[in-house]
Amino acid sequence: MTTTHHEQLRPARLRPARLRALLDPIIRQELDRLDIKPGQRVLEIGAGTGEITAHLARLVGPRGKVSAVDTDTGYLNPTGVIDVYQRDLNGDDLPGEPGAFDVVIARWLHGTLPHPAEALEQMIARLRPGGWLVLADVTATPPRVFRAAGDDARLIHTVMRRVFRTIAGLNGPGTWPIDTPGLLADKGMAQLCAHASTETWTGGGPGCRLLADVVDDLRPVLTTSEVTDAGLDRFVTLMAAPNVLLGSYERRAIHARKATPESVRRTRAGEALPPTIRA
Repeated sequence: MTTTHHEQLRPARLRPARLRALLDPIIRQELDRLDIKPGQRVLEIGAGTGEITAHLARLVGPRGKVSAVDTDTGYLNPTGVIDVYQRDLNGDDLPGEPGAFDVVIARWLHGTLPHPAEALEQMIARLRPGGWLVLADVTATPPRVFRAAGDDARLIHTVMRRVFRTIAGLNGPGTWPIDTPGLLADKGMAQLCAHASTETWTGGGPGCRLLADVVDDLRPVLTTSEVTDAGLDRFVTLMAAPNVLLGSYERRAIHARKATPESVRRTRAGEALPPTIRA
């Protein structure tokens, strides 16, 4: 196996519970929409600390299989249902034979993907016809500060931008490029749906408390000439102030279905496809 190393900040300093609270909600919503059945096989890329992996294992049951992949597998434990693989999408082949999986999930990948189209090709190749691909990330939406004093608003904006770049390790639009739905359509994927969600966070509330905790965890790598240690102290104080109002990071999910010969025939004939995902 060849592992690609990146000269980027990594989220390893961030406590696993913090990262889960920041990143997991949208993938849980997406899994609620998918009709994952007992006995199915799932490939999970970016398994992280394994909470979603365990949830998937419960969904597929003892006759199913979850193949959990991450560059750091230290939090993942193999079981009779869960297989664990250490892989890096920037250079490594994914586990599994062509058409081996009913669902492929790729979420919260840290760092840029120099060749996202090639990574998508690997995932699609491992899907069976009719199987679902789910992608999820946090986008580089500019921070939104709705209420705070002028200097404080600028500080919040700067720190939130710095936190995103530190966790995600990139300066682009997110792990997956903006044109990902188009890439999937070009590769013959059907029933495409992309959606994003944000929240409004008030000082002293759970979202702002989470941001304050994240800043404390990442303080050694956040401190720069632009963001001083005193500035980070002020940010933490502001996250407890009830007069502060800001927008959360945007969480994005994309799902698409691999075409079957029948779906291709129906599409060419202009027939409607049967619904196979919960609204």
